[in-house]
Amino acid sequence: MKYINGLYAKKKHNRAPDFVICNGSLNKKQMQETLNQMEGEWLNFQFLEPYSPDDKYPDRLTVKIDDYKKDEPKQVASAPVDVEEDIPF
Repeated sequence: MKYINGLYAKKKHNRAPDFVICNGSLNKKQMQETLNQMEGEWLNFQFLEPYSPDDKYPDRLTVKIDDYKKDEPKQVASAPVDVEEDIPF
């Protein structure tokens, strides 16, 4: 699992309105260093529940890079098919 250094998320506060999904913080220096190490124009990420929650930070979420790439269909050359001449129809 790859994490985004400098991007942090927390569960919304109990008194937050329904339209708030989560809260976030961005450390500009750490984030710039992280972005400089990456290739490409886009960075996809996901907010996840932590695998092992920290008692010290119970509202913390995990932010991970979503680097899923759909498998390209493999094109396999097929052998020529023999055509039978005595087809009944």
